[in-house]
Amino acid sequence: MRTLDYDDVPDQPWRNGGGTTRELHRDERWRLSIATIRAAGRFSAFPGVERTFTVARGTLVLTVAGTAHRLLPGDLLEFAGEDEVRAAPDGEVTAVNVMTTRPHRARVRVGVPGAAEAFVDLTTLQTFFAVAPGDVTAQGVVVEGIT
Repeated sequence: MRTLDYDDVPDQPWRNGGGTTRELHRDERWRLSIATIRAAGRFSAFPGVERTFTVARGTLVLTVAGTAHRLLPGDLLEFAGEDEVRAAPDGEVTAVNVMTTRPHRARVRVGVPGAAEAFVDLTTLQTFFAVAPGDVTAQGVVVEGIT
């Protein structure tokens, strides 16, 4: 198992100025990042990508393709990278974002991991890779596999 501390990953500002991203993993199949959303605005489009978005801290309304979703910590929402997405945070929001390049898919859930490709603790934002059953007992975002 390999760990990555949130504070060890540099912030990358968004093009629209409404937030930042800390990229934890990226390869040709998938990307894992943690975003901090500070202002209302539109998300960048990612054609050919499936997204799974999970709130870790804060509350926001995420409007995807015209449908508003009020998200609280631990809430997970899946949507296509082509969808028009607007965020309206209630203060600062931290969220975990899993993006997979089609035709690949990620099995993502919130809970305690068994065997997992990656896990992000929703309290500490510490990230674990190549998790074996019993390695981690906290609640968080579990990426169980990329197909």
